[in-house]
Amino acid sequence: MYIKNLVPFLQSSAKVWKLNGGDEAYPPQCPIDLPLSCQNHTAIEDTCCFEYPGGIFLQSQLWDYIPSRSGMDDEELEKQLGPLDSFTIHGLWPDNCGGGFEQFCDDSLAIDDVYYLLNSEQFNDDKRKLEIPGRELLKEMSRLWKSNNGDDESLWIHEYNKHGTCIKTIRPKCYSRWGNREMVVSDVDYKKQSVYDYFRVAYNTYKRLNTTEILKEHGIVPSLTKTYTRHEIQSALNSGFNNQNVHFACDNHHSLKEVWYYHLLQGSLLSEDLVPVGYLGNGNSKCPEKGIKFYPKGYMPSKKGGEGPKGPLYRGIIRVSGYEGFLIRNGHWMIKGTPANFKLVEAPFGGFYLVSRNGYCGLTETGLLTCNKHIGNAGQFEYDADKGYLGYSGSFEWGATVLPHGNVQSFVYLGDAAAKPYQFKLKFIRH
Repeated sequence: MYIKNLVPFLQSSAKVWKLNGGDEAYPPQCPIDLPLSCQNHTAIEDTCCFEYPGGIFLQSQLWDYIPSRSGMDDEELEKQLGPLDSFTIHGLWPDNCGGGFEQFCDDSLAIDDVYYLLNSEQFNDDKRKLEIPGRELLKEMSRLWKSNNGDDESLWIHEYNKHGTCIKTIRPKCYSRWGNREMVVSDVDYKKQSVYDYFRVAYNTYKRLNTTEILKEHGIVPSLTKTYTRHEIQSALNSGFNNQNVHFACDNHHSLKEVWYYHLLQGSLLSEDLVPVGYLGNGNSKCPEKGIKFYPKGYMPSKKGGEGPKGPLYRGIIRVSGYEGFLIRNGHWMIKGTPANFKLVEAPFGGFYLVSRNGYCGLTETGLLTCNKHIGNAGQFEYDADKGYLGYSGSFEWGATVLPHGNVQSFVYLGDAAAKPYQFKLKFIRH
């Protein structure tokens, strides 16, 4: 599958951002005449030189300003929230050309450590001529890539496992094509190199997008009293991103919270040739037209009308919209018997875990909904609290090949995988 109809809607710039540097052991060698990601009209099979389906790279930055407690000094605030004058890194995410995104793509590439990996000799050997040594990169990540639960490394692991494993052009097999054999020891090195490069490129992309300075140039600065319009913030951010439309979001206090920059990619992610493109979605930013706040870090707004309790947990059953029946505990569709009880539990870094008695739910490689997973490979679902619908990877569309009858169960598939005769939404009915 390839995208034919996306090109007219991409407001791509002629300016290509090439972030020079990298690791001399692995210089990517890709044809210079390859199209940008998502702009091909024929299928391109070389997944080491062309990113698909996740060809839209989203660099996300956060403005976390609320401390865990009052009375913290500047040093304590920076340790928890990052530099007081800077947005922090959330992640680098490959969104699909046709909408939505993949997640947790390859369990064999999953990691459970970043600290020891970046401290290892492989990424701190002067002979490697690395753009940034592993220890220095780790130091910068500790300062600029902050978790909302106080455990920064857990966020880094989550970001790589959820998003980094889905980036095809930094898969271990690609390094073997252009690696300098004198600098490579084993296949394990390729896997570690992919992890290092994911964090290195995410850090580099963040450095090129100084959101605080972009806003400051237009008079938008943290304040307890000043407010801004959506137009003012939008115009400022766009001016710093080659006049491309930047997405930003607010929290429940109507305070600026997050900024998303979208890019297309030329060749391998290792080349870091990123082209700004305008935000294509219509997501809810929670920002009003006027009266947007930009609170300084350390401010604790009143809880009245604020965020509400942390870590919501909902219990309920799941119905199939437009048809009879419900989901049972393995994630299949039935019309006879008793619906299973499910729990929606807020995940640590966004979204929800869906849990039945069988275990955590997620999707197989074919898009099949299953509920038999451990928390380590659980999927992260979206939940539309207003409509009650469950989504996954940006899609709220589900489907099945057959209707259930009697004791016969039907498999449930997601989104693109749901090109099935029976299409529906899954509605979570809270108890």
